[in-house]
Amino acid sequence: MSFSQTELVNAMRLLSTRLPQFPEQQNQVSRMLRIVTERLSSHLNENLKAFGINENLWFSLMAVYVSPNSEILPSRLSDLMDLTRTSATRLSDDMVERGWVERYINQKDRRQIVLKLTPSGKTFIHEVWPQIARQSGQAWEDFTKEDYDTLQHLLGKLLNRLGN
Repeated sequence: MSFSQTELVNAMRLLSTRLPQFPEQQNQVSRMLRIVTERLSSHLNENLKAFGINENLWFSLMAVYVSPNSEILPSRLSDLMDLTRTSATRLSDDMVERGWVERYINQKDRRQIVLKLTPSGKTFIHEVWPQIARQSGQAWEDFTKEDYDTLQHLLGKLLNRLGN
C-alpha cells in the first residue's frame, strides 16, 4: 500500500486553499478513520482466513456467545451487527450449517426463532480467540489505557452525532 499521511495532509491543505471554508482537519481525520477501519478489517480478515471465516461471521458468532444463555434473536443479531435482516439471516444460516448455532422456536412466543450457540460453536470460539487476540493485539500494543479511553470517547461522540 502506498498511502502516505504526509500526502494526505498536503492534499487537504491544498483543498483548504482552493475551497472556501473547507474543513481541512475534519476531512483529514475522516479520511484517516476510513483508512484505519479498512486496514483493521483487512488485518482481522487475513487472520480469520486460516479458520475459513470472515469478520462478519466471527462477530456474529461472538454476539451469540455473549448473549444471555448464548441465545439471540436474529433481529437482535442484525441490530448488534448493524446489518440488514437479510445479511443477518445469511450469517445465521452459515453458523447453523457449520454446526456452531442451532435454531429453535421460542416457547414463550412461537412466532420467534432463537439462535443458540452449540457446544461446537463454543469450542470453535475458544480455539480461535487466543490466536486472533494475539495477532490483532499487535496493532494496538502501543496504546495506553488513556489512549483507549480517549479514542473510545471521541468515536462514541462522533457515532452519537451520526445517529443510529
